Amino acid sequence: MQKFSKTLRIVAIALFIAVLAACGRNDIKNGTKDADNVPASYDLNIKADKDGQFDFDGATLTAEDLRGHIRYLNETGHPVHAILLVRGEKEKIKNTHVAALASIARDLKIVAYVTDNDGKTKVITIVDDK
Repeated sequence: MQKFSKTLRIVAIALFIAVLAACGRNDIKNGTKDADNVPASYDLNIKADKDGQFDFDGATLTAEDLRGHIRYLNETGHPVHAILLVRGEKEKIKNTHVAALASIARDLKIVAYVTDNDGKTKVITIVDDK
């Protein structure tokens, strides 16, 4: 009976680990699609940072800070048309990053691209509820 109980615990732990690993896969799958026309360069390159924030030239920005910076660039004659989000040094791109960037792209009429964990460039799709 003790062997069965031990075996059952090992199986339960293995299943838990498998479910946990599956939850973290393809974080940016939703809300993106393969990019057909990838630009040769982007107006703004940012990296994923902790807690759904962004790293821009070494500075950690919230989504609102990034939105404000893009507005500032547009107002000063350096319009942003395409933005690229890549994996940070210590942080993977998560759905929170994609959702925040999608909101910015929708509001400011820019095209947002993201590189997935395999290095493939995808475009963030904007769904308008109207």
